[in-house]
Amino acid sequence: MNRFVFASAFATGLLSVAWVGWGFVGSSWAALLMTAVIAGVYLLGAQEIRRFRQATQALQTALEGLDRAPAELSVWLQQLPQTLRHAVRLRVEGERTPLPGLALTPYLVGLLVMLGMLGTFLGMVITFKGAVFALEGSTDLQAIRSALAAPIKGLGLSFGTSVAGVAASAMLGLLSALSRRERLQVSRLLDSQVAGVLRPFSLSHQREQAYQALQDQSQALPVVAERLQTLMVQLEQRSERLNEQLLDRQAQFHQQAGVAYTDLAASVGRSLQDSLSAGARAAGESIQPVVQAAMAEIAQQAGQLHQRLGEVAQGQAEGLSAQFSATVGQVAAHWQQALQQQAQTGARLMQDLEQSLNAFTTGFEQRSLGLVDGVQEALRQSRGEQALADQQRLQAWTQGLDGMTQALQAEWRHLGAEQLARQQAVCTALETSAAALDERQAQQASRLRGDLDQLVARFEQLAAARLEAEAQAQAEQVAADRQRLEAWGQALGSVAQSLQGEWQRVGEQALAQQQALSQTLEQTAAAIGERSAEQAARTRADLAQLVARFEQLAQ
Repeated sequence: MNRFVFASAFATGLLSVAWVGWGFVGSSWAALLMTAVIAGVYLLGAQEIRRFRQATQALQTALEGLDRAPAELSVWLQQLPQTLRHAVRLRVEGERTPLPGLALTPYLVGLLVMLGMLGTFLGMVITFKGAVFALEGSTDLQAIRSALAAPIKGLGLSFGTSVAGVAASAMLGLLSALSRRERLQVSRLLDSQVAGVLRPFSLSHQREQAYQALQDQSQALPVVAERLQTLMVQLEQRSERLNEQLLDRQAQFHQQAGVAYTDLAASVGRSLQDSLSAGARAAGESIQPVVQAAMAEIAQQAGQLHQRLGEVAQGQAEGLSAQFSATVGQVAAHWQQALQQQAQTGARLMQDLEQSLNAFTTGFEQRSLGLVDGVQEALRQSRGEQALADQQRLQAWTQGLDGMTQALQAEWRHLGAEQLARQQAVCTALETSAAALDERQAQQASRLRGDLDQLVARFEQLAAARLEAEAQAQAEQVAADRQRLEAWGQALGSVAQSLQGEWQRVGEQALAQQQALSQTLEQTAAAIGERSAEQAARTRADLAQLVARFEQLAQ
């Protein structure tokens, strides 16, 4: 549905511009050029909106394809357009960052209207320039009418650029609104996915997991300490058992060594007695000191060996006990230090979180206050500038009306004096010529009154349209606009009344003077009629300029 509406709006805007441009082909190259510029700006805005919608659709497709959390956020972000990756990453991580919007389209919407108005103004300038040239370059009534026909047609065509600009601006604004609505819907889908499937990648979820890990670790620390205490008790018990076993084995070794040495001495003695019984008797006195010395040395070596074994066993037991004590102390110190560091880390983390929250709250309040102050100041400045501009326009309008009224009065006086001088020079005038001249002047007066009525009606239409637009845009300035419109109506009424009174007065004077004449030449009467028609045409041109100025001031 959105695709059909988008295509229909784009086609409507493009066809409107093309239709207006086709009307300018062969008639006005300036309006055709301005219409082409409007079409180019419209296509530029449509191209930006198309890329904007493609990025939105790519993001929507990627979000709808998420049925479970991706393995890595960076891999999933590669599916998105380059313009959305950073903003989506920040949104997933928990930052309230808006998605990128349209950059040129809001400016192009206003530019299209300005281009249409510019084309209209250029067409009016060219039209009025041609009208002035036609009025100044010829005195024939038929030639003047023929010369004014083309500029008046061109005046109608010049407003076509405004139609093209407004239509293109409206359609481009509609396309922009539809695109922003799609982006808003996708943003809501992104928020729902961030709160669901993509929550593991958010900073808040990671902080919660870190806090949960800290809690689990703090709960596990007493169990670890208890297990370490049990391990220390087991190590002490094992060291005691090892010490007792070592002492028992050393005692057994000493006992076995004593028995072995005793048996060895007994066997040696018996063998010596058995083998050398005969020789022992003979050499008993000489061998006995040697045997006694050997036995003493053996006993001494056995005692030294027993003492060294005792010292070695005692040193090993003391070394093992010292190592176990040092190991237990180091383990306890390391765990105590780890507990202190963990507690300090948790405290610093809580303090950093509190400081971050305080700083964010303070900065948010300051930015909010600054934004409110800036908006209020901008509104006050805008209202002041609008009031000053309205006052200046009203003053300029009043001055222009006064100057134009004076110029018209002077022109009418000059015309009356010239007609009076010419009529006084005429001796006789035909009665039929006087009647024809009277009828022609009456027709011209009726046409002038019709032009004035059309001017008043057109101004009332413009005033009504202006009031409606201002009522929709700025409800606060309704009273001021009504006052200005009433002043403008009164000024126009006074101008119309002064023009009608002046025309009636001059007509009455001319009629009285013409009735007093007896006879005049037909050529003189025709010249007077042409002069009156020329003056009426000039008056209508002045009124057309006045209408143009009113329209410019109303816009």
